Amino acid sequence: MRLPALICFFALTAFSTAQEPIRVLIVSGANNHDWEWTTPSLDRILSASSRFEVEVTFEPAKYLVDLDRLRGFDAILLDYNGPRWGEPAESNFLTAVRSGLGVSVVHAANNAFPGWQAYESMVCHCWRKGTGHGRFHPFDVRMEDRSHPITRTLPDLVAHPDELYHRLLHMHDCGFDQIASAFSDPATGGSNSYEPMIVVRMEGKGRIFHTPLGHVWKGGTHVAHEDLQFAELIRRGTEWAATGDVIDGTNDANNLTSAQRKAGWLLLFDGKSLAGWENDKGNAPGAGWQVVNGCLRRANAAGNLFTKEKYTDFELEFEFQVAAQANSGLKYRVQHTTSGVIGPEFQVLDDTFHKNLPSKQLSASLYDVITADKATPIGPLRWHRARVVARGNHIEHWIDDQLVVSTDVSGDQFQEARRNSKFKNHEDFAKAQAGPIMLQDHGGEVWYRSMRLRSSESLTKKEVPLFRGDGLEGWTPTGDAAWKRNGDTIIGKVKGGGQSFLRTADEYQDFLFEADVWVEVKGNSGIQFRSYLEGSQRVCGYQAEIDPSDRSWSGGIFCECDNWIQDLKGNPQARAAFQLNSWNRYRIECLGNHLRVSINGIPTADLHDDRFASGFIALQVHSGRKGTIHWRNPRLYEFK
Repeated sequence: MRLPALICFFALTAFSTAQEPIRVLIVSGANNHDWEWTTPSLDRILSASSRFEVEVTFEPAKYLVDLDRLRGFDAILLDYNGPRWGEPAESNFLTAVRSGLGVSVVHAANNAFPGWQAYESMVCHCWRKGTGHGRFHPFDVRMEDRSHPITRTLPDLVAHPDELYHRLLHMHDCGFDQIASAFSDPATGGSNSYEPMIVVRMEGKGRIFHTPLGHVWKGGTHVAHEDLQFAELIRRGTEWAATGDVIDGTNDANNLTSAQRKAGWLLLFDGKSLAGWENDKGNAPGAGWQVVNGCLRRANAAGNLFTKEKYTDFELEFEFQVAAQANSGLKYRVQHTTSGVIGPEFQVLDDTFHKNLPSKQLSASLYDVITADKATPIGPLRWHRARVVARGNHIEHWIDDQLVVSTDVSGDQFQEARRNSKFKNHEDFAKAQAGPIMLQDHGGEVWYRSMRLRSSESLTKKEVPLFRGDGLEGWTPTGDAAWKRNGDTIIGKVKGGGQSFLRTADEYQDFLFEADVWVEVKGNSGIQFRSYLEGSQRVCGYQAEIDPSDRSWSGGIFCECDNWIQDLKGNPQARAAFQLNSWNRYRIECLGNHLRVSINGIPTADLHDDRFASGFIALQVHSGRKGTIHWRNPRLYEFK
């Protein structure tokens, strides 16, 4: 919608939320700074998050006349330094704020309205006679109060480029809390004092967030706004002003659901202490590793941090955020060698600062060996979801639910990459061997949380015999195919009839199923799991596809009696997993609603689905083709 004095903007990001958006009105239209650039910039900053729905007025004296319309917003962001608004706009503004409308005061908005005492008291620290600033330069902003929602998980701002206001005047004895500051260095023309950079207070029921950061002069540089640290501060400050909180996931961090516990997940970090962690000497971790608001924070030089336990095959999930310029990493299968601490590393750093590094050294890469094939660079002050999967020689890295590294460390491609890396002299690098998880101390502030791991050792498995006697006792055929057993192998032969299945008599809920498959027909088949009978003959449920056709979707998950759930479009590595004229190792794992399929150690399907909680196993020979399929050594382990 466009009006002469109004712009409406709404944007969604990948991190969407089901909550109602926060409605923000940006007040602009006059300023001694470049408001024609800063106002659209602030709009973009807020609209980059689905938390906000933004409108902009360039005529506040007219727009604020309608008190009911003003009450429709959760917060106002002030990017204004111009003439007074007059009545009734000014009274309406104060009434709305004192009734609960939040306010974000940005940069020169603290210059505005000399003599309007109510406004000066609300802002609390104003540019008045005696206020100034030194040269525009990069400086650090330190968070002083970690109990406040704005700053509780916000890293210190590093080398933020801006004007650093000094000697802002404390107005009319207003009460306030200063939660962040920056040192005004006399070498840059400063005051030789720490100056307030984030001030919060209450005005009646309204929450006030005030930062003097964000200088953009007409015709000058835009870097103050372009710094991602500034953008995150504006989003967090405005969210708090509107709601009284900042939703960053900490309330759900460091906990396991009953389903996760049942599935074998363990917490590596409890959110309260460094229990289970040690330094490289086996002693207590260095003081630079801190527990802050449910997060594990590398604040300053502390040395590397190791789990006391060692792991070989596992899934590891965690969340992280980095401060500007930070460089760190998470290593696994770590080995102590004469060359130092060696192990594959999930790289963790500020890509936007380290953009000139080789791509194989950027975030989520298997450091210096395999480049992460990710959509966007990792920047500072945003939480990211990460996942590492290590099963035998197969390794995966995931970032924000995207698979970005998938490699076989015994394969020729990986070994060639290793020989061209820093690990060229370590032939066993990354191969399956027990070692701790390590968080690297490599410079810069890094935060971790929600660290959980599931290893093969954390699940109790009970093998369930699938063969009873010497034949196919315990199995029931459906359809036209001929079935027989030859030792540890089940053979299904079809002569072009209808669909045929051989199903188990028993049903299974949470389990691991493995079998070696050889196909002598270029047709379509599959392994049913958590399946059921519809009527007397029709088999329905999940199916791990066996598809040796040119389509090559073997290992995808099809829903028999419905449609595809996860095919292999756009997944060339999975499509190449199945080998013609060869035995192929199928592995199907079901834990709660988490379903995974791999072929020959290469993951082909990984999803969460709630359609079927339990059911039988069935081997399928598809209709319309002539040929034979062999299932060797089928075995099933129930998870307890």
